[in-house]
Amino acid sequence: MYISARERSILALLVGQEKALPIREIAKELEVSTRTIQRDLKGIESILEKFQLSLQREGSTLSIKGETERRVDIMSYIWSLEHEEYTPEERQVVLLAHLLRAVEPVKLYTLANELHVAVATVSADLQKAEKWLETFSLQLVKKRGYGVEVVGDEWMVRTALKKLISENLSEDYFYHLLSRDDSEPPTIVQEALSHLLYYVDVEVIKGVKQAISEWRQLVERRIVDSSYISLIIHVTLAVERIKAGERIELCRSQLEKMQEESEYALAQSLANKLSMILGMDIPEEEIGYFAMHIHALKWDEQKDEVLYGSDLVLAVQVKSLIEIIASKYHIHFEDQQLYKGLFAHMKPALYRIEHKMKIHNPLLAKIKEEYRELFEAVTSAAINVFKGINLPEEEIGFIVMHFGSAIELWRMKVNIRALVICSSGIGSSKLLASRLKKEFPEIAELHHASLFDLREEQIAQYDLVISTGPVPGRKDYIYVKPYLDYQEVEEIRRWLDSYIGKQRNLLEEFSKQQKELVPRYELNLFERLRDINQDVLTILQHFEARKLTEQTMEENLMSICAAYVQKGALHAAQDVVTSLLAREQSGGLAIPGTHLALFHTRHRDIKEPVFAVYELEEGMHRKGMDNQPTLVKRVLLLLAPEKMEEHRLLFISSISASIIENDASIHLYEYGEEAEIKAHLANQFKQYLQEMSSEG
Repeated sequence: MYISARERSILALLVGQEKALPIREIAKELEVSTRTIQRDLKGIESILEKFQLSLQREGSTLSIKGETERRVDIMSYIWSLEHEEYTPEERQVVLLAHLLRAVEPVKLYTLANELHVAVATVSADLQKAEKWLETFSLQLVKKRGYGVEVVGDEWMVRTALKKLISENLSEDYFYHLLSRDDSEPPTIVQEALSHLLYYVDVEVIKGVKQAISEWRQLVERRIVDSSYISLIIHVTLAVERIKAGERIELCRSQLEKMQEESEYALAQSLANKLSMILGMDIPEEEIGYFAMHIHALKWDEQKDEVLYGSDLVLAVQVKSLIEIIASKYHIHFEDQQLYKGLFAHMKPALYRIEHKMKIHNPLLAKIKEEYRELFEAVTSAAINVFKGINLPEEEIGFIVMHFGSAIELWRMKVNIRALVICSSGIGSSKLLASRLKKEFPEIAELHHASLFDLREEQIAQYDLVISTGPVPGRKDYIYVKPYLDYQEVEEIRRWLDSYIGKQRNLLEEFSKQQKELVPRYELNLFERLRDINQDVLTILQHFEARKLTEQTMEENLMSICAAYVQKGALHAAQDVVTSLLAREQSGGLAIPGTHLALFHTRHRDIKEPVFAVYELEEGMHRKGMDNQPTLVKRVLLLLAPEKMEEHRLLFISSISASIIENDASIHLYEYGEEAEIKAHLANQFKQYLQEMSSEG
């Protein structure tokens, strides 16, 4: 069955949509007239019938009706066709894929045959391809009699290939295709995957999928679906490049540093699975490459552990970001899910940025359109918070999704009733009410009335009153024009945000009172409270704030740890000191913008948690968490046993996070006396236990 390039484009637009699309939008997308689209519809209907689907025409809109499986079938079929013609966009994708995967120069006439176009057309297409490749620091080399080839770092070649696939591959369809039962006829699945991934061997994809599926069973944490698909594509491309003789290069020091991280062990186990299933050796550098990608994956129930230096800085940055957005929108985000969600996203995001690992955000255009103001606000806030780090729009888009969801939830929790009054009659009030409903979906009930029929008792029933004319005897209403201009929309938004904030506070207070009336008999809660309470007592018992007199940091730490051995908090001192200094060497422990350094570690020789403050006799310049030299006058010591239950570890993490919670806290740790700091800690611990008890 022959399907033209335009028919395929129309089908691709319609099949992926549940709602009807206006014909003019389809025509605009394909850069043709609406009449041209109308002419193609007869052929579209014939194609759909063969897949038990139908074309629905409602006025000037089009939609496809039928089961999801049939939609997947038709897209699989379309993708599997050997096309007689490509759209310009498809031609560009196939051209780039061909060039990126080639291991030697490709002649122009070979590309022309591949794309079913003239050599002159290929030459024109190469100009666009060259600009796209430049964004990955890749060069397109063209020489007469030599051909065309992509020159650049192998890392960036793979990044470009992955970007190309991610931008042109629907995760939903990819998931459906990978999840197909092997007993089904394989031709559609194999040909579709072959086309989607542009000549990657489908057997390699199946082998990689099997290896990752078996590997996932060994991993305690669960990867989110989008990261699962990303990992399959990432590893598949790596395997194909290894087979083609193209290898990733990592310097020995970088590789050795990776091998110390837990992600390398996960990458090693994945490489072992791949070796068994695909019958090939995975070089050491490629395992490091896998480890970097695993480090950047998103996991379900990602732990909020702020015990390491970089995490401490990130925790403060995330909180600052939330505060800036909260202030702009006059919202108080009490829900910890926003903080945890952003922290879980930003940790791998910063790792991706540091290692130039690009990410694809399929919803970016929609996010920028629907959350334009929020997108701009988050972009501006991110520049202030993450100084020196250029967050790409794709990452900003994901951050906006977190904030957008939190803001919508915050607004929807309050039930608002509004009355619209129009002096010009009930018809005008209906039109204005319709506009208000569209602009402010958080208004649960919206009624309209004429000013002449209005009674005082009616107005009293509503939270918000909006009128197009003066309301005699009343001051608490918003005066607007019938067409509602931009400034009036902003005024109503400010009123809603303020009102919702007040109502939320009342609801939370009521909820808190209700919780206090309900007895808790959950044994697990009491056990966790017991454990944390014991850690609180231990930390306060061991706490001290005194001066250090030794000449070097190592000598000071040795003296401190030896004293804690005598107190029974440590088994031995030397290995703990070595671990503390190694931690400083790898990441820096001085807190930027302060005279504090947080020396911290978890170690098998630590028996009980310890937190203490020490003042240096003379300030020392130490490596900061931002890798810059920082003058340190006080050392904060935080020690924890190597093996701790998650709830205890979260409590220990809260100590490090609270150190730089605000300016007052920083000032206290920089200049406070032992009694002041200990009282502050006791108060913090009391609050933590109260919140833990309240939340259950």
